[in-house]
Amino acid sequence: MSFTQEVKAELVAVPLEKECCARAELTALTRGASLLAVAGGKGFSLRYRTENPAVLRRILLLLRRTGAVQEKTRMLVEKRFGTRRLYLLALSHQDSRRVLTDQGMLVTTDEGEEVFRTPSRQVTRRACCRRAYIRGAFLASGFIAAPRRRYHAEWVLPDEAAARHLQRVMSHLGLAGKISRRRGQGIVYLKDGDEISELLKLMEAARAVLSFENDRAEKSLKADAIRAFNCDQGNLGRQLTAATRQTATIERISLARGLTALSDELEALARLRLANPEASLEELGQMLRPPLGKSGVQHRMRRLMKLAEEARDHTPGQ
Repeated sequence: MSFTQEVKAELVAVPLEKECCARAELTALTRGASLLAVAGGKGFSLRYRTENPAVLRRILLLLRRTGAVQEKTRMLVEKRFGTRRLYLLALSHQDSRRVLTDQGMLVTTDEGEEVFRTPSRQVTRRACCRRAYIRGAFLASGFIAAPRRRYHAEWVLPDEAAARHLQRVMSHLGLAGKISRRRGQGIVYLKDGDEISELLKLMEAARAVLSFENDRAEKSLKADAIRAFNCDQGNLGRQLTAATRQTATIERISLARGLTALSDELEALARLRLANPEASLEELGQMLRPPLGKSGVQHRMRRLMKLAEEARDHTPGQ
């Protein structure tokens, strides 16, 4: 089961405590998961459609909770590619009109003409109703990528107007959704991990929040470990490069004048470096007697480098 499916499985079980929230959630589902089927002179029929049967049961529950359904509904199943199925819930003409009017999406003008509009703002006037609207929109057409892979949540809506309406509802709850287009559809999306976590909280997907945060923590730890490893590898590479350069310097001094010509402290460090080409400066300092700190070793190594330069300058042909 994908992370999106896990989230939706939890959302369809969220209790319907307030009728206003049930209406807001149903409105979002009507906007994102329904079609109007025109039946000649008989009017029109509202059809909800989804590939998730649990979401269809949620829609039917919402219709009953809001009292919008008074006549018999028809449930249909259409086979799609492979084993996929599309589940349909068709309302009668009267119930369809009742649902759309209740949601402020079907309005009769003063001239008696019926026109379709965006959902009434009264549907989402309360914070609890806005949360329910976002939940319904996600059940209709939402997607959240597995957090171990990337941070991405999106809603695929019928048009840009529906996308902008959802974006406004989200903004009232502190979610900065972005909008894009895809094959004539409106897309609202989030790409910030903190905002996606807050989205799950707002939709009341408590288990999904825990799962999301656990995956985020694991992803963060893994990223930190990789950065630390890369840093260590980089430091080791620089250390080995410096050690190679120091060894070459000491060998040049040995050939030019011999290590016994050096002072006791420089000779001791030079012989330790030749014997331990992979040791760090701190490790070389601990091998000296008496031990010496890193800065002291660096100072002596610079003196060796200077002697090597002087030896090269006095070498014939250089």
